Amino acid sequence: MPATSKFQDNPFPVMERMTVKLVRDYLARKQAIIVPIGVIEQHGYHLPLKTDALIAERLGWLIGERLDMLVAPVIYTSFSGGGLPGTINISPAVMSLVLSDTLLSLASQGFRNFYLLLCHGGSENDRALNDALKLLLRTNPAFAKVMIALMPVWKFGSDQNGFGKAIREHDWHAGWLETSLIMALAPDWVRMQDLALDPEPLLSMQIEHPDNYQHAEKIVDDAMVVARHGQRPEIKVGVMGHPESASPELGRKIVEDIVRDAAKKIAELEAKADGIYKEVSWTPDPILLT
Repeated sequence: MPATSKFQDNPFPVMERMTVKLVRDYLARKQAIIVPIGVIEQHGYHLPLKTDALIAERLGWLIGERLDMLVAPVIYTSFSGGGLPGTINISPAVMSLVLSDTLLSLASQGFRNFYLLLCHGGSENDRALNDALKLLLRTNPAFAKVMIALMPVWKFGSDQNGFGKAIREHDWHAGWLETSLIMALAPDWVRMQDLALDPEPLLSMQIEHPDNYQHAEKIVDDAMVVARHGQRPEIKVGVMGHPESASPELGRKIVEDIVRDAAKKIAELEAKADGIYKEVSWTPDPILLT
């Protein structure tokens, strides 16, 4: 990971610490860029609000160093859905516009291959992001030769000790996986002395499904009436997992596996990207009239 002292001599690959000249020099030899995506949201009492964005940022730097590839500033503008103090909710539609405009601005400068490192897994946010990227490529001629790869962090790393294991154990949010990652990437940001969990049955309910932190309300309980969703008011901590099982050693192993696999995938895509769109297999979504 880039050390602070190193930035004074060579801020690469951290774009926000670079100058116009340094970015122009980079574009003269390479047109690929990693774009980390996170959020500012509740992560219990022991992890910072920046957890998702911090993971995206620091993993992005490590991957960028390994690949000699520029890393854009982390995007904080996302929809959380949570409502505990410090959480900043930006509507999925606004998130889509911010990301689209960010990519358009970079594409206008000559960037051609975008690797979006997604480290926030909110269901509403993810659906809006997928739709926005498809429409961007479909409607904007500035992206005629641009490749966008959406790379969720949970697709990388070992199935034995990383996201695969966490998902099987329903360790969704602020549990042992995210806590271990922050212990490895930014240990000074962890406050295990403040560790707390919501009481049962709230804890088990949130571990069972990551969207169980919500509840639904209707003025009239009818299938045609749209429900209003929100966070259950009795939830005060918002941990969905078992952070007491975290360790910095485990975090370092998970980081190593993710960086290795993500860098390998990006290198494979870079080798094949020629700026020419070709027809691929596609099946329309099912017709929903129920």
